[in-house]
Amino acid sequence: MSTQAANQSLSSTLLSGSMGIIVVLTLAALCIAPFEQHFFTGWVGIAFMCATPTQVILNLFWHNNLPKRIGDMPQPLKGICLTLITVAAGAFFTLLLSALVGQNYGDTPMFIQYTILTVVTVLWLIPIWHAWPFSLLSKNPVIIGLVTLVATYVLAYIVWFIFFDYSALAHIPTPNGEIVHPLYHPEIDPKGLFDSWVAMTFAVTTAGVIVIHSLFDFWPINKLSMGRPQPIRGLIGTIYVLLFAFIVRWFFTDFIGMEQVSYMIQVPVCMLFGAFLVNNMMQFSLFPNLKQPYRGFALLACAVIAGLVMYRLYSYAGYLFVGHELISGPAGGWELELWIATAMLGVTFPMVFLVSGFFDFWLLKKAK
Repeated sequence: MSTQAANQSLSSTLLSGSMGIIVVLTLAALCIAPFEQHFFTGWVGIAFMCATPTQVILNLFWHNNLPKRIGDMPQPLKGICLTLITVAAGAFFTLLLSALVGQNYGDTPMFIQYTILTVVTVLWLIPIWHAWPFSLLSKNPVIIGLVTLVATYVLAYIVWFIFFDYSALAHIPTPNGEIVHPLYHPEIDPKGLFDSWVAMTFAVTTAGVIVIHSLFDFWPINKLSMGRPQPIRGLIGTIYVLLFAFIVRWFFTDFIGMEQVSYMIQVPVCMLFGAFLVNNMMQFSLFPNLKQPYRGFALLACAVIAGLVMYRLYSYAGYLFVGHELISGPAGGWELELWIATAMLGVTFPMVFLVSGFFDFWLLKKAK
């Protein structure tokens, strides 16, 4: 390809990607606007997160081409069908998990964090473990994907049950003495090994580390595993990601002293979101002439900028949508942080997959 043709192709990608980001933000705004603040950070976030593992399987594992009958459809019919599958799965898992995990207590902190953990889990199972060991059960990718989807919810429950403790919600300090969180129910508190926010912030950090390493095409993990198959690659990748996440979280929360929930939103969540904007929305086309790890560092710099910009944008959007300034930090129950997390990761993140994957920038880029 000539230099002129390459420049034209890059310009076309930047244009369609930028227009796609506008569409993503518009769709997200339409999903956010109708809902009151607490209902939005509760049930709306839960519904979106219950749909996200299905969307990840469709996008990252099946590459938006399976089931084959749907994959062969023209746009926009293909995008519509993939969206309907996601919505149906989201509704099904919301009802099922609300009864099985949430025990019909509603949008409790315990249930909300479990649904977040399902998204983290599927990001482990696909990029790091390549759906192993479920890939041993069949050669049919549809079956492997469905088994991996079910396993996502089971494994997330096991991790949630072992590591998450919500006892602090029964002893919330106030000037007038301790109170119990109105949505705390000891019956669904797994009383695991760590305080729930410690476990949650670490889990989300691992997801951020995984997605950031996609900018490097998992270059460090591939180098360390030296081309070995699963489960060796998965084990090496797991140790690497856990150590990397521990160091990142320690640096920001212990060394620098950031409040842990604020850290979770401003660092791993924003970085994760920025990475998807830089990679998916720019159609994996930025810096094509750079080799790894140099390309990864260039993409990382763009992701950092995108993440910081998006954090400022969503902080301002919170005021516009809610109608008053949201309080940041534990004194206000992390109103701002929880709203941004739900709006950015819960709602807008699926819209990135919708526009870039399901509809493949339909009407936004020239047909090949």
